[in-house]
Amino acid sequence: MAEILVLSDSHGATSRLMDIAQIWKEGRFSAMVHLGDVIGDAQRLEDFTGHAVLSVSGNCDYFSPTPRELTAKLFSVDFFLTHGDRYGVKSGLSRLSYRAEELGCKVALFGHTHRAFAGYVGRTLLVNPGALKDGCYAKLTLQEDQILPRLLHIFQE
Repeated sequence: MAEILVLSDSHGATSRLMDIAQIWKEGRFSAMVHLGDVIGDAQRLEDFTGHAVLSVSGNCDYFSPTPRELTAKLFSVDFFLTHGDRYGVKSGLSRLSYRAEELGCKVALFGHTHRAFAGYVGRTLLVNPGALKDGCYAKLTLQEDQILPRLLHIFQE
């Protein structure tokens, strides 16, 4: 079993970053993903936790050398990571789902809307953790052939 901590749209909220660093230290997470806005927060999380953060840049990450999207194999599952703005996620999720399928990815992780979401569009599991600046994040549990998303808030037990 592996657990992945998924974050997006932290927008420099230092207190929320510190909360996530504590959640990381208390949990049994195998990986952490930051989906942009602002990408410097991913580096701060690396500094706070001592662990690498897989990240992409968002629409507020001007001049960032961090890629806007990427594919990654995490624990034998192919993931598509993007901020989401380039796929019109505020008006629909089909373009994002099509792109993930085109890339051969089973899961697409995205942000941008500041609204948490987890569900299937076609054969692709789409997960948006919501805005970390508002206390939202997600946990993905990978066990055997299942991927179980959980949308959480920092103040939840």
